[in-house]
Amino acid sequence: MKFPEEPYVTPAGFVDYPFAYVYDATSLADGANYNDIALPLQGDSQFVLRRVLGVPNVVDTAANGGRFNLKNASGAYANGSPTTGMVMPNCWPVVPEKLYDVNNSIRFDLFTVSRANNSGVYYAYIAFMGVKRFAAGTSPIFHRTPYDYREVKYSYSLNFQNSVDYSAGQTPTRISQIMEQYDFELMSIRIADITTPGTGALVTQDFSITLYDPNQRQFSNLPLPQGYLNAGRVSAAQGPPYQAIFPVPSMIYPAGGAIIMDITSLVPNASSTLITYNVMLDGVWRIPCKASR
Repeated sequence: MKFPEEPYVTPAGFVDYPFAYVYDATSLADGANYNDIALPLQGDSQFVLRRVLGVPNVVDTAANGGRFNLKNASGAYANGSPTTGMVMPNCWPVVPEKLYDVNNSIRFDLFTVSRANNSGVYYAYIAFMGVKRFAAGTSPIFHRTPYDYREVKYSYSLNFQNSVDYSAGQTPTRISQIMEQYDFELMSIRIADITTPGTGALVTQDFSITLYDPNQRQFSNLPLPQGYLNAGRVSAAQGPPYQAIFPVPSMIYPAGGAIIMDITSLVPNASSTLITYNVMLDGVWRIPCKASR
């Protein structure tokens, strides 16, 4: 029996823009509990929360008491046991989605903090993934393809080396891909370590990424560990560790424009290892076609 599915539609009078609010837990104390942490929204729109990523990089294992609690926009706990908290996977779907109003904060608790790190370089970040929801007329300007087109699947491939040792306040390395021929609709990103071919998607958090839209706006308030954006499969049998897929909704980059990413090292010995990474930008070309007569 086939169950009908109703496609998601942004409410009339609003525009959705893919975005992640990132909480930096790198300065917290391991072993401590933190109640009612507030991550302020940027104040330019509502926010619809749909997924929470990376909590296991911030709290200890379930056996050692690592737990997480989320609050609704009203301040009430979203789960039924606020004193004990929830054991969280890498990716926790928020169903039904939660709407936070303009100038609100995402509030949550952490139990038994244990910050994940690469030999002392911390990647203890929680990503609250969803969309900024703007009232029509107040949203960022989105590119609209100005010609009739047909869609053809396409992936841009970028290689780079993470040759910079981590240091606080370092300047990120910028990589980019120009849309040379047609408008391109970006639907997902895959990242692999190609120094050793055939190893599948990159699973270690060797660097963080700031991804930009066609008008140079950031898709997140802070850089995201690469795994939170990496939709590549580890193997044929194992999917992305963080079930990552971004941007949602997809984003149109115009011909002549560029997809830009800032890369920040998260390893202390990058310059000595010279690992080569591949970034696949998956989506569709919008190829011009003759107008119908």
